[in-house]
Amino acid sequence: MPPYRLPLYHRQSPAVRCINFLCAVLLTLLLIAGIIIFVLWLSLRPHRPRFYLSDFSIPNANRQSGLANLPVRFAVGEHNPNQKIGIHFQEMAASVYYGDEVVAKGPVMQPFYLPPKGDTPVLGQLTATEPTPTDPAWGRFSGELAAGAVQLRLMLTSTVQFQTKMWDTKHHHMKAECDFTINGDGTLQQQDKNKPCELYF
Repeated sequence: MPPYRLPLYHRQSPAVRCINFLCAVLLTLLLIAGIIIFVLWLSLRPHRPRFYLSDFSIPNANRQSGLANLPVRFAVGEHNPNQKIGIHFQEMAASVYYGDEVVAKGPVMQPFYLPPKGDTPVLGQLTATEPTPTDPAWGRFSGELAAGAVQLRLMLTSTVQFQTKMWDTKHHHMKAECDFTINGDGTLQQQDKNKPCELYF
């Protein structure tokens, strides 16, 4: 049986050790840079604005001649949750729907800027066009109104751009949808006040 021999230790050359050291330093720097970039991304990542329905009314909605030419008033609260990012809004338009039928629509706000942690009320007044007594939906609408509960949907649309001190994002098309119910007198039901709206980008 051949005698047991310890493996010989091959000493690395200075060039190999230098290359290994440089690779270790480079990987460490890349790891630190990656952590810094990730932390910055988390802190600067824009959060979407929040919308909630504060009030809504269609005065005299229970009249027998339909909704045409009646005022449609609403108030929607808007909040920017970002600490260091402002939001530029282009013109904002609103539409009110009863099922798939448009009750009223039109522009409600000119372009505006929402600062970080800022709040802006969206106050709108539109003019109703539908449903009228000749509309097939009027019988259903008036019946639900007489029962004291009509489901409607408010939609707000705009184009937004997030802004920090260093950069601006691209423009995003935004849509906020608020589902709610009105009473027989055309006012917002209490349980839907300050109800959050769904936001789509």
